[in-house]
Amino acid sequence: MTIFAAIVLAQTAIAATDAEVAEPSAPVQAETAEAAPETAAESAHAPAVPGSVNITSDRSDYDNKEGVIMFDGHVALDALVRGEEYAMRAAQMFVFLDGTNDMKRVVALGGVVVTNGFRVGSCEKAVYAKAANRVTMYGGDDGSKARLASEDPKQKGEVEGRKITFWLDSEQVEVEGSTVRLDAGRLEGDGKKGIKGIFGK
Repeated sequence: MTIFAAIVLAQTAIAATDAEVAEPSAPVQAETAEAAPETAAESAHAPAVPGSVNITSDRSDYDNKEGVIMFDGHVALDALVRGEEYAMRAAQMFVFLDGTNDMKRVVALGGVVVTNGFRVGSCEKAVYAKAANRVTMYGGDDGSKARLASEDPKQKGEVEGRKITFWLDSEQVEVEGSTVRLDAGRLEGDGKKGIKGIFGK
């Protein structure tokens, strides 16, 4: 990471951009593994303050003109935004900023793992849209599917599909090309009924 990028990242705020949310701004904290391996390892587990996003990686580059930060190699993102905690791990991530340097979108590529409460997702590509507080996961070009599992002891199960969308602040899940697996003793199904049994109320 260049010194300029480090300064920009230190000043970058992650704040609510839509009118219905009024959370305080907090800085995005980004570190490289080479620069501070112990700090990077510690920050890879939890965000520093509510509303913050911590990102660690082997290297990063900042494109001021395009408003994009690229993180490459063992990328770990931990966030607590709008009261919802989530984490993403991937080989590579692109963080897109708006005109005020607020994060608006994250694209994660390669061996992506997303966690949100009891939910754990895996896929080849994931897109987080901040305005909608939504994560969309995609299967790979090789035909592999995105997968979302519930590790809640009371409602274990998993769903696979070409595309899985879920909202961080609700139990809503949408799946295209779905296969649902439930614990023994639960009905097996495909589509909304099965998904509601796993993730819905």
